[in-house]
Amino acid sequence: MSRRGFTMIELLLSLAITAVVAAGVAAMLGGLATGIALGSDARTGLLATAATHGRLVEELVDTGCVLAIKDDDAVLWKGDLTPGGLIEPSELRWITFDPERGELYRSSIRFPEDWSTIDRLTFDRPIIRASQLSAEWNRAESRGILEHEILADGLLFARSSAPTPFIEATEFRIDLTFDLATGPVEATTVIICHGDQPSEWNP
Repeated sequence: MSRRGFTMIELLLSLAITAVVAAGVAAMLGGLATGIALGSDARTGLLATAATHGRLVEELVDTGCVLAIKDDDAVLWKGDLTPGGLIEPSELRWITFDPERGELYRSSIRFPEDWSTIDRLTFDRPIIRASQLSAEWNRAESRGILEHEILADGLLFARSSAPTPFIEATEFRIDLTFDLATGPVEATTVIICHGDQPSEWNP
């Protein structure tokens, strides 16, 4: 009884079949890994948008009204915290987006603890027109009393908007675009304004 080995054709055929099966398994595993990654990124995007929405609502829920929106940035009035019906700088919040850092900021005035009541009242002069808002930002920044807080990061884009006239708007809207590995993800937060109206204001 003679013992015969594999012929060259049989070896080549078996190698070809093995290669086809290996390629199929590799493709299946690659697709599975991609699916898992996509699912993970989708969950990450959902968590990021939900967490950001919650933070924005929590931080801006006391908005009295919208004073101005320019270049997608906004100035909000917290309401008449200092009785008198006028808008004081310490009652303002500036909402700005830094495209280079991909961060959305809330800036507000925080008086140093060593400032006396007279110092605070002297600085906190009433504002009666929108053209003063930029100057008040610069004045507070130059005195080192403008505090900046990050509301959201990892952004491609952020835009503030409200129906006009701003001061009468019942809603303040922030549209965000997150920069995720799988691509941009959009989200929107709407803040309900309390409808506070200053006694003097010239938009």
